[in-house]
Amino acid sequence: MSRYQQLHSGSQNPGGQMPAFPPAYDDSGALENAGDVFTSGPPIEQFEIDEDEVYEPPKRESLVKRAFFATRTFVYTFKDNFGVPLSRYLDPIYEGYNYFNMKYELSILKLGNPLVVKRLIYVLFVIVLMYLVTRSENSDGVNGASGGAFSTGKFYDVDMLANTMKQYIEAASLKENIEYLSSMPHLAGTTGDLAMVRYVETYFHNNGVQQVDFHELDSFLNYPDKEGTYVKLADGSFSATLSEGSDKSMQNLAFNPTSPSTNGEIDARYIYVNYGEMEDFGRLDKAGVSVKDAILLIRYGGVTPESNKVYAATQLGAKAVIFISPTIEWAGEKHDDMIQRVNVGHTRVCYGDVLTPGWSSHSIGSANWEKSEITAKIPTIPISWKDGEVLVKKLGNSGADFGEGRYSGDGAVSLKLNILNKKRNTHLIWNVVGSISGREQAGKGIIFGAARDSLGYGASTSASGTATLLELVKVFTSLQRRYDWYPSRSIYFVSFDATEYNLAGSGEWLEEKRKQLFEGGYAYIDVSEIATGDVLTILTNPMFLSTIREELRKISLTEEQKKQKSNMATLYDLYKSQHGDKDIFSNNLVEYKNYIPFINRLNYPCLDVGFRGKPIPRGSTLDSFGNFVKELDSSMLEHIQIVELLARVGLRLAEDPVLPFDFIGLASDLLRYQQDLEKYVNEQISFFSSNAQVDYSKLKNALESFRQNFRQLHEFRTHWKEFIKSTSSMEPAMLAGSRKAANENMMNAAFTFLMRQDSQPSRAGYFNLLFGTPYNAPPFDDGVHEWNTFPMVRDFASTGDFRKVQIEIDRLADILITTSEEYSQVP
Repeated sequence: MSRYQQLHSGSQNPGGQMPAFPPAYDDSGALENAGDVFTSGPPIEQFEIDEDEVYEPPKRESLVKRAFFATRTFVYTFKDNFGVPLSRYLDPIYEGYNYFNMKYELSILKLGNPLVVKRLIYVLFVIVLMYLVTRSENSDGVNGASGGAFSTGKFYDVDMLANTMKQYIEAASLKENIEYLSSMPHLAGTTGDLAMVRYVETYFHNNGVQQVDFHELDSFLNYPDKEGTYVKLADGSFSATLSEGSDKSMQNLAFNPTSPSTNGEIDARYIYVNYGEMEDFGRLDKAGVSVKDAILLIRYGGVTPESNKVYAATQLGAKAVIFISPTIEWAGEKHDDMIQRVNVGHTRVCYGDVLTPGWSSHSIGSANWEKSEITAKIPTIPISWKDGEVLVKKLGNSGADFGEGRYSGDGAVSLKLNILNKKRNTHLIWNVVGSISGREQAGKGIIFGAARDSLGYGASTSASGTATLLELVKVFTSLQRRYDWYPSRSIYFVSFDATEYNLAGSGEWLEEKRKQLFEGGYAYIDVSEIATGDVLTILTNPMFLSTIREELRKISLTEEQKKQKSNMATLYDLYKSQHGDKDIFSNNLVEYKNYIPFINRLNYPCLDVGFRGKPIPRGSTLDSFGNFVKELDSSMLEHIQIVELLARVGLRLAEDPVLPFDFIGLASDLLRYQQDLEKYVNEQISFFSSNAQVDYSKLKNALESFRQNFRQLHEFRTHWKEFIKSTSSMEPAMLAGSRKAANENMMNAAFTFLMRQDSQPSRAGYFNLLFGTPYNAPPFDDGVHEWNTFPMVRDFASTGDFRKVQIEIDRLADILITTSEEYSQVP
């Protein structure tokens, strides 16, 4: 009996057990025994397995059906050509993973509890990873000793950061920005100005500046009116042309910012007063020519600011002032029809909105025009040199002789004058403030500031400065993106509006943010007039001396600059060759620029650099982009050098672990300034024919004590650098605390020279006893005196009050001693 019959036979399965295989469903076929091979039913037909058939739909079938079959064809093909081969490759990898995973689990079981062991292994992995990351940052790359914040003893390599800056400075972007920023007139508060401020704001955002503030302020503004304004001889024989060119658009019209209108027509005699200097008025007095109730013709220029001239004319009883613009060689042509527009707000008494002298316009509102001490009280208007010559010649040879065939006249010829300005007592102006927050001392920061508004197109002035500011933004944000870098202390970029209106943008911003700026800022860098000549000009607070010299040596000259002298290689060499082979920098920051509020209200150390030397059509529509590229830096090479210099200095101020303030240089220069002060006071004693005696011994002793005491900060900086270089370990906590305290002392030392905030200085905007602008200082660096020093002492000397001169000298000596004792110590 076969095995199958034995298994299925009832007699052979007495126990009634279930058969080993279930019965077939089809009973019609007989089972045949062929050894151990069993078959059932008819033989199975063998089929060949062919490739998947591809259905070719008839061409006349619908688009949907054809798309369906095409899609199915693509799926089948993709599966055969990609899916199946990929599966064959992955299967061995998966099997290998399973094998090693099994071994890993068995190993953990041998060590102990799997959950505990796995957690310990994870912690070990994280520790090793952190170690490798920190070791990679300990390279000699940009991150220097390591790559984080000072609070953990980590520092960036400032020199390597600075050396990469130049690759981000582009001549093309500088030129394009200057062209756009000077493409339309943009007087403060106009639609053109708003377009520019939105452009600057967008540029900040697009370059990754995270904190951008669109800051609106109120200020007095005035605009020219083409209807009803005239200057003409009383007999009707001559009328001045009060616009540049035939176009009567607002940017071409003659007017002075912050000047009042006439109260009806003025019909009065007119007198020529040359430059309107004290000596010029003296000549009139000697010639017996009175200026009372007269219209005065005064030339722009000289050593007295225009606003001071207007104030003097008001005090002498004049009815109005007509300013005569100079001639200028510009873009290959001589222009005698230029009309120069100049602010006549009394900036030397207070900067900012002329109706809110010394306070924010948002705080207690505006003052009456007549009650404000910084508004011009008589109307003014500029005319061209061409028209001015006609009026001067009409005066003949009478009165005081000013040379070159020009006489004052004796009052025999009269003018008719009418000035209509559109006044806006409160008009919106806009500043844009962008910032990069510091990682260690975010509450302290440096400020880059540039004027944005212009009385014309401003290509060589506001457009050039704003384009440079934007390039600085690009440089610093590029460093952030490439190196994941943030400065130790914050960096601010500010585009100021209404600079042409008595510095209203910067003055009002400072008044509104005074507390924050007093506590948080420590340096201001003005970005203006970048390339208006070929002479490298540096005006700086003495505390920047060592930094400026060091960074000048790192900037290469252009090929054109090297041709001047064969042995020159850097900007430092160029500066010395242009300044008598000396590297002495002037501190005469006295021009009507946005550093004025920061010096005189906060005593910030300030810096102003640029290539200068040529007369420019300031406040004229001649200052267009087309004329700019003809006359000045069309290749942008000088702009690139200034951008690099400002960026390097800014980086040092924001990133150096110990602030690079040069107190040794400051002390040495203060001794030199004291000698200049003594010279100035002696000149005034002689002018007033006084027998006054001024004692400087206390001031000299205080300055010497100041130098000796602050040497400790200089030595601390030296020792700190030596320690960091000699060790690769982190900065000890106590040393870090001493470094931060030294930085705070250096920042706070400047504020001790400010008058108390609740005091009332003789000039509302001038609180600084050590640095600042005296009232009678010239509007530029004349090289005669160190004007930006001891302003209160010089003010009293200029008025002949030598008793107060002595009081101020002794008060300053006391402050110097107190400051050197309190802030020169390193904890």
